This record gives sequence, C-alpha cells and structure tokens, in this order.
Amino acid sequence: MTNVERLEYKAGLSVEDVKDLTGGNPVTRLSSNENPFGPSPKAIAAAQAALETASVYPARDDAALCSALAGFHGLGLTPSHFFAANSGVEVLSLIEDACGVADNRAIISPPCFGAYAASLKKKNSGIDIVTLKGGSFAVDVDGILAAVTPETRLVYLCNPNNPTGTWFGEDVLSGILDRLPDHVTLIYDEVYFQFATEKGLPDAIRHVLDGRNIVIVHSFSKAYGLAGLRVGYGIAAPALTNRIQQLKRPFHINAVAMSAAMAALQDDGHLNKTVRNNHDERSVLIKGLQALGLKPTVSQANFVMFECLDGMDADSLTRALLEQAVMVRPAFHLPRHIRATIGTPDDNARLLETLSGILGGQ
Repeated sequence: MTNVERLEYKAGLSVEDVKDLTGGNPVTRLSSNENPFGPSPKAIAAAQAALETASVYPARDDAALCSALAGFHGLGLTPSHFFAANSGVEVLSLIEDACGVADNRAIISPPCFGAYAASLKKKNSGIDIVTLKGGSFAVDVDGILAAVTPETRLVYLCNPNNPTGTWFGEDVLSGILDRLPDHVTLIYDEVYFQFATEKGLPDAIRHVLDGRNIVIVHSFSKAYGLAGLRVGYGIAAPALTNRIQQLKRPFHINAVAMSAAMAALQDDGHLNKTVRNNHDERSVLIKGLQALGLKPTVSQANFVMFECLDGMDADSLTRALLEQAVMVRPAFHLPRHIRATIGTPDDNARLLETLSGILGGQ
C-alpha cells in the first residue's frame, strides 16, 4: 500500500482511525459538524442516571420524548405530531417506508446529504436528480415540479443545506408544497435550523398544522451534541406519524439516549452558548478563508463550504490538511469543494493557520 493510499480520507473516519496518519499530533476534528462543546451537562447527568438502571428494559415506545418535544416546540403541536428514531438518518428511512418509496421514485437536489441517495438505492427506489442552480445553489422549484411523475413518492429538501450551508425562504417551500400532487410527500430536512441566526427560515410547522404532505426532520446530533447517542425526530400530521409509529419495533430507543435527549431540551444555556459561538465564529471563518483567496459559500449552518484554489481538488487538500492533523470533509457531489465544521475559536484558528501554510507552499 502506497503512502497516498494510506492517506486517502474516507468520510466518517474517527480520530482513532487517523492517528497513524497524522504523526501522533493532536487532531482537530472539523469533519462531521459536531458540537465543539459536547453535550449539555444536564444531558450527561441524565444519561449517567439512566445507566444506573440499565438492567431494566426501557420504555416500549417514544411517548415520553414525543410529549417533551410537543411541550418544547409549543405552537399547537401535540405528541401525536412527533415520532423519534435512532438518528435523523433513521427518521428518513422510516418516512421512506411509510410513504412507499420502494419500487417507486424520489427526487433529490444535489449537492445534498449523501444519505438520501444511499438509503433510496437500498430500497430499490428510482432517483430523479434536479440539481441546485449555479454558484448560488438555489433550489430549482420549477425543475422539481417538472420531475414529478405518478411514481414519485418523495421530494427531499435540506434547509440550511448540507453540504453548501445555503438556505431558502417561505417562497420556495410554499412554491413547492402548493403544487405537489397529493401522492407526493416533502421531506423537509431541517437538522441545522438552530444555526440559522441571520436569516429567517420558513415556518414549516405551520404547514404541518395545516395537514400538508410534509415531514420536518430534526436531530439531537448537531446543536445538542448527542451525535454518539443517535436520536432524531420527525414532525408531521398525525395521520402520517401514526403510520410511522406502527413500523417501529418495541424498545426502539434506548433509555440512555431518551433520557439525555429530554434533558438536553431543558438546557437553554448550553444551546445558546453553542449557537452564539457558531454565529460569531462563522463570520470569522468566512473572512479568514476569503483572506486566503478561497471562495466560501455564505452559510447558515454550523459549517462552511469553500472552493479550492485553481489546480487543487478537494481530495488532495483534505489529505494535505489531514497530514497536519486537521480533519475536514470533501463536499458531497462537489469535487473541488470542502466542508469544514465551525469549531471553537482555537479550532478555527488552527484550520486557517494550517491552510495558510499549505497554500503558501503551492
């Protein structure tokens, strides 16, 4: 195996996986959009308490968490508007099953989260692609609607979008929902919504309360720092959530994860600290990347995507950063773009300093 092959960075590698590739130096992990402050102390305490009774089976269902989520969101939502799962990715899978995507078709708009296509392929679903438009990565509303067929069951939209960090407003959401036929459900992936501090996102909950064919996807992995416990949830009209609940096995979520998630909802201070750091450091990171001659996309998420300099692709720059013990990720579907998580001020300074050293040697 050559050194280049050994340094080939594959998405999802852990710090332990790359320790032999980084000269044993401390690793700055900015590759998976994790919370740089970790979980809420309240969530940690709740998880530890749940471990004391780990010999006892957990609740058979997610009723307690759904009730907590209804109280947290308010706005007229009831527990019947929610369902939980082992991660946002499993939320997507449950929606796919409930909406009958197997042997039918779905529409995605790359560059987008790679799990959409991966899950659909496993279910033998046809995939129709309507790419985001140009350098602005705007949603092609007319293109999506034109791609709908009698076999279409799902349309996927992510807002803010992964990996671009771009976002859209109510005109796009309503423009699609108002014209989708009744046999199509919109998956509205909003797992980064807490970080959209500069621009207002659509009021997707309003559409749920109106009984529209939309499912909002949220996660405890990002803003709440519980990626390792794998808890996600969906918000939809009760007719759909009831179908989804019937697909789940008993004891679907373990007691530690359930307890930590409910406690995390009660810690506004930790969430506010996370969002405030992200807001402040996002502008610092964007300006720093621009000063290096790179081209970041304006983001409303907890990551920034940027285009590499001419003559360099995302894989080669990612490998060069990894050799300096900085982990980032090539952007989905974009061979010349990198996605970097917004970390602490020290994390972001290290990324910029390392980039400066690499690019200065070109």
